[in-house]
Amino acid sequence: MCQATVYTCTYACVYCQLGRTTAMSRWRRAFYGAEAIVQAVSARVAEARTRGQAMDYLTFVADGEPTLDFDLGAEIEGFRPLDLPIAVITNASFLWRADVREDLFRTDWVSLKVDATDEAIWRRIDRPHGRLELTQIREGLLAFARDLLSIIAVHPMRRGAVEALLERAGADWSAVEDMLARGQLIETAYGGATFYMRKLS
Repeated sequence: MCQATVYTCTYACVYCQLGRTTAMSRWRRAFYGAEAIVQAVSARVAEARTRGQAMDYLTFVADGEPTLDFDLGAEIEGFRPLDLPIAVITNASFLWRADVREDLFRTDWVSLKVDATDEAIWRRIDRPHGRLELTQIREGLLAFARDLLSIIAVHPMRRGAVEALLERAGADWSAVEDMLARGQLIETAYGGATFYMRKLS
């Protein structure tokens, strides 16, 4: 008898291509272990390279929500020697957690899926775990977008470094333009380079 595939997720979206979520969860846990995942993926990458197959990204897109994996950060670091950009496709439901945001900042590209900002529509389409709150997720999204400000608060950053950070976070230069317009950042020139720093209140 075949064992049914278990889809562990924070949502049970009406349109999910995997079908019905079989295990709803609101807690992170280890699934297969970072070492086992890194070894298996490294072997597949080596095999693909032997065959001359091109690879552009290593992408985390699980049978469910990848940020539920407690070992996500360790797995990302374990893939670094493979010399491939790393991406995560997430439903953003765990961005309220600081440890998840920290894991995602280790990547080169993050895709955040947000279906609705209206509570009733969100619950009807995404059918989230009963203890998830949309306001909490929204705050997490904003916190993820502001990590730039927390870094600049410590020391000024060159334009190139800001661009690289935005690229890793999956954001574009409009985020900086918005912070400049709001008076949250200052742009200044020094030694032939452009720097950005947080405006002191």
